[in-house]
Amino acid sequence: MYSILVPEFVYTDISPDITETDIDVVSDLWVMDGREVYRGARDPRYTHANVYWLYDQDLQRVGCSEHALDNAGDVRLLWFRDSEFGTLFQEDGWTTSSDLWSRLPKAPFERFLNEGWTTIDSFLEQCLYGPLRILTPEMIIKRPTVYTCATCGKRSLKKSPFCTTTEAPLDLPALEKVLFVDSDFILHTPPPDSEVFTRLQLRSAGGSQQASRAQEPVPVQVQEPEREEPERVPSPPRQAEPPEHSSPPQSRPRTPEQPSDAGEEQPEHA
Repeated sequence: MYSILVPEFVYTDISPDITETDIDVVSDLWVMDGREVYRGARDPRYTHANVYWLYDQDLQRVGCSEHALDNAGDVRLLWFRDSEFGTLFQEDGWTTSSDLWSRLPKAPFERFLNEGWTTIDSFLEQCLYGPLRILTPEMIIKRPTVYTCATCGKRSLKKSPFCTTTEAPLDLPALEKVLFVDSDFILHTPPPDSEVFTRLQLRSAGGSQQASRAQEPVPVQVQEPEREEPERVPSPPRQAEPPEHSSPPQSRPRTPEQPSDAGEEQPEHA
């Protein structure tokens, strides 16, 4: 979660478990922001502020208080929320819905499973060939690097030793194509005024469409594998028909004609 006193600082240790520095620490019950909590000892790991973790009556960590180094009375309270994105930005209004898999059309869903593209990175990597992007809280904190081959144009989140690549931060073509997911692929929808849009420098010509499309199918465009053209086999010439006055010809097997390009079956695109 982003610090309030120092906005560029991020707290990554946000599990509900008690920290080592707070084991066997005796604390009084405090009322902070209308909540009854126990405050632990100052966490020496942090130097941007004096940080104290806060616990509920079950000794589950629920947030922290950060005090300015030059003014102990300058205090900010940060709280854990149900949505990881809400915790990251300290915002109410983030909602969760179905998982991403249930939003995929049948054909892309089956292909992603068959190809084994079932991790966050492998899913995102296949999205690099279209406008769709998925982002986790970690990807917002540090934008992934995309490597593009200068020869074949292949895009990947991993640098290949066999390609001459250029690298750039993950691009976000359009707000309407950005989906926020956690590590379990659960979709999170931001409030209209979320700081996430400012952090990612996202703009939308039609306003905030995130909430209105929560149940729409997710279009996915993936890179198609290169295919070799099938070898064309010419059809054997037909024998001439006998004259009308001759006896009826004997039945014989006919060689089917080679189908044209228009009749070739094309693989289904995701």
